[in-house]
Amino acid sequence: MRKRVLRRIFDVWELMFHKINHLEDIEPGVEHLFYITRRKYLGRTFSVDGVSVKRFDPVVELHINNTLVERRLREDENIVRAMVQLIRQARQSLPALANAIQGEKYRDAEVLYGITFIHRGIDRLGFQTLPLNERSLTTRLTKWHLRNVLKMLNPHADDIFRTHSGMLEPRLVVATKAGMIARYQSPPDAGVETAKGPAADYAATSGYSVTAEP
Repeated sequence: MRKRVLRRIFDVWELMFHKINHLEDIEPGVEHLFYITRRKYLGRTFSVDGVSVKRFDPVVELHINNTLVERRLREDENIVRAMVQLIRQARQSLPALANAIQGEKYRDAEVLYGITFIHRGIDRLGFQTLPLNERSLTTRLTKWHLRNVLKMLNPHADDIFRTHSGMLEPRLVVATKAGMIARYQSPPDAGVETAKGPAADYAATSGYSVTAEP
């Protein structure tokens, strides 16, 4: 009963969150790891690849597809294996992301950013990770939110936090729009590159061996 209630709360929250933040699919009709929206940046000034982002600058804000994360965690309760799969999914989603951010809505945004605990090995995909301001109320609320989302997605979340606390520390993930487009934009018939590179890197840093999917 309690699980059903929590599940219902999570589903309602996800629906409200998407509507309030005007989240968009990066490729209509296809499931990807990312949603995006245009937003005014409200955090501390940072720079990525020579582009400085300050308060109120327009940015492309990245959000994780929690439904996909839930499915990965349900299919494999081993957090390391689940993260490897999610890094693969991130790589497979990036060509669609590169196309989506070229839309007119994002014309004046130079940088993509998001806050997530899925960041180990993501530098191999063209992103940089930056620490959050630990004294910020926003950071504390973000950590609380991400932890509670994971608790709703996985019944063993408390054990995961105890054994993999460093792995699940949220960080700011950033990249330039120009860099993403240059790296991932490809002709329609070029296909999607496999994720064996970053997945293998992630596995190596986590002490888990993995082979690329065919």
